[in-house]
Amino acid sequence: MARQTPRSLAYNDKPKLPVLRPQPIVPPLVLYIATGTDTSSGMVYQVDETGRVLGAVPTRYTPTGMALHRTNALVLAVPRDGGSILRIDDTGKLSTLLERDKLVPHPVDVGMAANSDSIVVADDIANLLGLTSSGGTKAQLYQPLKTPRATGQHMSAAVTNDKHVIFSSDAEPGIYRLGGDQSADNKAHRILPTSGCVAADPKSLRWAAAQEPNLIYVYEGEEPVATLKLPPGKGPYRRGLLSFSEAGSLCVACRDSDSQAENVWLLEYDLQKGRMRSLFRWDTGTMTDFVVGPRMRWDHNRPRKVISDI
Repeated sequence: MARQTPRSLAYNDKPKLPVLRPQPIVPPLVLYIATGTDTSSGMVYQVDETGRVLGAVPTRYTPTGMALHRTNALVLAVPRDGGSILRIDDTGKLSTLLERDKLVPHPVDVGMAANSDSIVVADDIANLLGLTSSGGTKAQLYQPLKTPRATGQHMSAAVTNDKHVIFSSDAEPGIYRLGGDQSADNKAHRILPTSGCVAADPKSLRWAAAQEPNLIYVYEGEEPVATLKLPPGKGPYRRGLLSFSEAGSLCVACRDSDSQAENVWLLEYDLQKGRMRSLFRWDTGTMTDFVVGPRMRWDHNRPRKVISDI
């Protein structure tokens, strides 16, 4: 009896292979952390998601606020010595965009929309939001705040892709959303009741704000998207520093709520999967702000020494 040929070979059938769908490439998580004290020099570290230092850029004074400029630079707010707005490019080169501007003599935070050169500046002495640009144009008044407060008040600012400004100030407690047209009837809408840090997603219209004692709210426009909670035993660090990643996740700085020491932990919330993971503990100098962004080639800018908190 002749041996039968398998059907698949006899009819020249091609084996059916599974359809491979391209998986989205998740950009590596890179964080830029500003450190220093009120009386020290500053340092901006570039670190990976484990906290390993990839590069560092020293500054004469400590930056207190920071924003990503497009995809290849950082803009810093430095309140000391009459105030200045600095820029670090993708090679680690530091330059001054604005200094000792009379309108913003004490800038404490900056906000920038993705693919924009406009810079919103929060000043806690002038008690206003100013507007300048990466070209170093003279600051203009963007939004005055009604109730004057002494220096040291908390302020935070971010700009969404549709040019709305999200800001927080102790002068007018709450989280506010302001349209970008600067018209006379363009009033700030109060979204949340208490002050806290804010951040905007560079890839969408989402933004987020921290609210004590342990909550983070995510919005799209004025519509709530998600409510996140810090892990048990953790509280917001410096009103809840936070930043969106390129992939749309949200990174948050928190501290041990039962300790006086500033044990700072970085967390990442995956908003799509509803998961949270701990990244690393930061203990190299006092953190004043951080942002998440693409990798920049700062490899040659290694810190000569660790900034001391003394």
